[in-house]
Amino acid sequence: MRNLAILGLVALELMVCGCGSKSNSTTSASQSANGIWESALVGKDAGVGVFNFSTAFTVNGDNSLSVSFFSFLTSGPCFPLTGNNTSGSFDVTSTGTTPAANFQFSVQSGGSNLSLTGTATGTTDSSGNTTWTSITGTWTLTGGTNCAGGGTFTMTKTA
Repeated sequence: MRNLAILGLVALELMVCGCGSKSNSTTSASQSANGIWESALVGKDAGVGVFNFSTAFTVNGDNSLSVSFFSFLTSGPCFPLTGNNTSGSFDVTSTGTTPAANFQFSVQSGGSNLSLTGTATGTTDSSGNTTWTSITGTWTLTGGTNCAGGGTFTMTKTA
């Protein structure tokens, strides 16, 4: 009976030690999202054209984004071309032949907030290397005077 109790405790310890760890394949897949991305937003856009932008980010170990570059490609009353605050996350939900990740990104400036929520998709080669190709989803704009809208977006990795 004592041996059975010890065996049960060892099994429990092995299960607990495995909890909370992030697999190397998920970490590698997240890191392969690092790079330059360009966006195309479609929808009701507060009358200023679309909020297309280019950004460069790195995915941190906690899935948050470190944005090293961000610039709108069009200007308007809601945001300046540069000088905006950005934040986001890239959380890999599946790896293998059909990788996917949840994507969140926001831009704040002068009382306006542009929020993007979507799903990243890509491919994985026979060696297990993931290449993220696009992110699609929805966006909303809230905040400043005459700065409200929403629609869909596509982001494409360019480098």
